[in-house]
Amino acid sequence: MEVQQQVDLAPYNTFGVSAKAAHFAYITSAEDLRSGLDYSQQLDLPILVLGKGSNLLFTKDFSGLVLQMDWRGIDWFDALDRVTVACGEDWHNFLIQCMNKGLHGIENLALIPGSVGAAPIQNIGAYGVELSDVVYEVSAMDIRTGEIIKFDYEDCKFSYRNSFFKHKEGKNFIVTSVTLQLSSAWQPNIAYPSLKKALTSTEPSPLQVFDAVCKIRGSKLPDPGKLGNAGSFFKNPVISREKLTSLQLDFPKIPVFDSEINEFVKVPAAWLLEKAGWKGKTRGKAAVSTNHALVLVNLGGASGQDIQLLALEISSSVLEQFGIALEPEVQLI
Repeated sequence: MEVQQQVDLAPYNTFGVSAKAAHFAYITSAEDLRSGLDYSQQLDLPILVLGKGSNLLFTKDFSGLVLQMDWRGIDWFDALDRVTVACGEDWHNFLIQCMNKGLHGIENLALIPGSVGAAPIQNIGAYGVELSDVVYEVSAMDIRTGEIIKFDYEDCKFSYRNSFFKHKEGKNFIVTSVTLQLSSAWQPNIAYPSLKKALTSTEPSPLQVFDAVCKIRGSKLPDPGKLGNAGSFFKNPVISREKLTSLQLDFPKIPVFDSEINEFVKVPAAWLLEKAGWKGKTRGKAAVSTNHALVLVNLGGASGQDIQLLALEISSSVLEQFGIALEPEVQLI
């Protein structure tokens, strides 16, 4: 493992913002990862684990060690419809390989940017499916001991865009691989309204669902290679039914979705931002997408602080107008 100094992180995050990593190393194996952890402990450095950089925003330089996870490999267990995939694999490319093998259950998660290792941490989800629906096991290295521990579904404590690995104890672990329980039997999940609308058949093939999801995402979400972004910047807020009743007095057509708890509902953050007039608004080189109000973009030359200030202005506006506090889905560094 080779450690570099003062590395510009612009190529390693989809917002394309510049920030310097004081120390930087590529990780391709358990041995590399243990070496990186030893290096950080010897110099008493904080560490940042980086996949594709598609769900974070650098607002300043990072004074510690960035571990760029480039650890690859896929093990197929055909008789069990199960697959173990290394943390550094690209999520979308891996999904395509699963489809080519006739393994189903994650088609709705097509075109989500990022690495496989980040997927369980965030519990990625889209169009009625979450990664937690198919997780069998997650392997992660304990940064205190260098030991790789296996976490079953219950251990992962999944919830909406959340998991054990996002909390205090979970941050002592670095995801090294994910094992998914998929299915060779095809059962489409097309209840999500925009997906159902995009499909012409009530019994679509896996490829038809995949294509529809890609088309929807492509129409709403800008290509990070052309316009820096990290997809949805805010989570969909969860509010009480009592709060919903109050909001419906002023906004009778406010859309809602069921949440994991009966007494609460989810409100689309994109609707709140659009209603508050943020869609297409610009602040210098930072802006809200003209296609999707939930996507903040770097028009070229924006700093992480520029985008953060725009996000704070949006949050304050939504809180003032609706009494709802928005929570970033993107990790701020």
